[in-house]
Amino acid sequence: LYEEVCARYPQVAFQSSGGILKHAPSLLAFTNPSVNSFRRLVPGFEAPVNLVYSARNRSACIRIPVTGSSPKAKRVEYRVPDPSANPYLAFAAVLMAG
Repeated sequence: LYEEVCARYPQVAFQSSGGILKHAPSLLAFTNPSVNSFRRLVPGFEAPVNLVYSARNRSACIRIPVTGSSPKAKRVEYRVPDPSANPYLAFAAVLMAG
C-alpha cells in the first residue's frame, strides 16, 4: 500500500495526513460537537474508529483512495466529521492540524 500510494501522491499529502492523525483527539471537539456525534463512532458500521490511514478500509480515520489514474481522482478523505458540525470551524481546524 505505502509504495503504491507514494507513487501517486505528493509528500505534502502524507505530511498533512500525519498532522491530522497527530491532532485527531483535539479535532473531535470541532468535528463531533454533540453526544450523538460520538454514538455513531462504534465498530461494525463502517464508522471511522481506527486512528490510521488506509486505501480501502472505511473504518480508518483517513482514507487515501488509490483507484483511478486521473489527477482529479487523487484525494485524501478525513472521515470523522459529523453532519451536525459547523463546517467552517471543522474545516479550519483540519487545515490547521494538517
